[in-house]
Amino acid sequence: MQHKFYKQNISKEWLINNGFKYNKNLSDEETHIYTYRFPVFKYEKMIVLDCELTASLDDDEIKINVYDYGTNDKYAPFYYCEYGNFDKMLKEIHNKINKELSKLNINLIEQKGNDNGSKNKEIKRKRNCPYKRK
Repeated sequence: MQHKFYKQNISKEWLINNGFKYNKNLSDEETHIYTYRFPVFKYEKMIVLDCELTASLDDDEIKINVYDYGTNDKYAPFYYCEYGNFDKMLKEIHNKINKELSKLNINLIEQKGNDNGSKNKEIKRKRNCPYKRK
């Protein structure tokens, strides 16, 4: 499951002022992608997992992914929270993500795939994971 949100009026200035960096690897001539990474889980004072917010100027999307620290390997329990017993850890991860989003003053609407071309429609969040942002 891709954690993807929509925020109106994202500007390059807003992204840079809030710590986002231009990502050459994800961008191309037509699409400009900015990313922001922050730690979401530590074990014995060492960062184990980090979260990456990915913003596109072209479609006002912000995607949220959780990775093993220092890699681009996605942390599977974040995406498939109904499998295994990771509730305590996932709760901590979601709390840190929510705290960071609040710090950045991002109020977001989760969006499903293509809703007949309308990205402005608010979609109620599916409750398949108990710790998702409300």
